[in-house]
Amino acid sequence: MNLYDGTYRITSPYGKRNLSNGDNRFHPGIDYVGISSKTIIAPTNGKVVSSQIITNKDSITWEWGNYIKMDDLNGYYLYFCHLNSRLVTKGQTVLKGQKIGVEGNTGYVIGNPGNHLHFEVRRIKDGVVIDPDEYAKILLQWYSDAVKKKYGFEDSTMTYLSLHPCPYDLFDKLLR
Repeated sequence: MNLYDGTYRITSPYGKRNLSNGDNRFHPGIDYVGISSKTIIAPTNGKVVSSQIITNKDSITWEWGNYIKMDDLNGYYLYFCHLNSRLVTKGQTVLKGQKIGVEGNTGYVIGNPGNHLHFEVRRIKDGVVIDPDEYAKILLQWYSDAVKKKYGFEDSTMTYLSLHPCPYDLFDKLLR
């Protein structure tokens, strides 16, 4: 699953963590930093539910700062937070790979690396946060199922295709 228009790395995983300021709350997403690009892309097709900046600390989402909330049209909300700028607006339909924003350091950002993307995934039906790595597996299965249906491939062929170094890109090309 690609989140950047270029290479990137993880700076803070999903789960327990301790920040330099003593904050040890559960981290409900994954933080990334762009290496070759700071431009964020949509990992799948979807619809923008909100595209805004929250500065009022009375708001539950103020920590996200400048963020985009996207409905992936398959039961999940995707959150792209701490952005420097947003390239999409509320109600807009986005396509997989479309540029949607630029990483930044708005909202609650502590220490290094400063500029980054906080990516979070929640189930629409109950708002439960899920590990973005688990979402990546779900997303890969959706693409795999669509390719299997389109071409009528057998399970053994799908297993082989799933072993490709970039299975998302391969399945995306097969679905075009």
